[in-house]
Amino acid sequence: MVPSLHAPRAPAAMPQARSTRSWWGAPMTPASSACRTPSHNDFVAILDLPEGEHQYKFFVDGQWVHDPSEPVVTSQLGTINNLIHVKKSDFEVFDALKLDSMESSETSCRDLSSSPPGPYGQEMYVFRSEERFKSPPILPPHLLQVILNKDTNISCDPALLPEPNHVMLNHLYALSIKDSVMVLSATHRYKKKYVTTLLYKPI
Repeated sequence: MVPSLHAPRAPAAMPQARSTRSWWGAPMTPASSACRTPSHNDFVAILDLPEGEHQYKFFVDGQWVHDPSEPVVTSQLGTINNLIHVKKSDFEVFDALKLDSMESSETSCRDLSSSPPGPYGQEMYVFRSEERFKSPPILPPHLLQVILNKDTNISCDPALLPEPNHVMLNHLYALSIKDSVMVLSATHRYKKKYVTTLLYKPI
């Protein structure tokens, strides 16, 4: 297939492209692409032409016209026609594009149909009783490492606290009530520093 022929921009009815070599007519359809809707002024026809020179013009609204922006030639009858050169290399390019498209399609199909690696069988997995009725934890594991609920190591400086996990920031924590006192804490981060505030409230 050779490159498509585009009719001159004009608000007209559906045009046709005709060749002076074999005198065929090809209806032209509104040009469109994947990114835009069909146009009412642009028309296109894809023609299967052999190698060589071909003269063509457009039949629009009952009149023969040519595209002045494309190469033109004067025929033996004195009419002005558009001229297109179809080279052997044009067919080689389209054959290569078609081959690349087929290989790309086959590769994508293989990628979509490929299964994850590993053994497969026909036996269904049987859940053990402890797996089936296992209850979720009372608290997420990272909440068990709250500063209020951890004992400070003797070798640590009591004025310095261990660096908290990022999931512990901006939360309000409460220590179990002891001696009629409620203890609340919250840890915030400012740049590379962590600040933990404690609030003691008698009950």
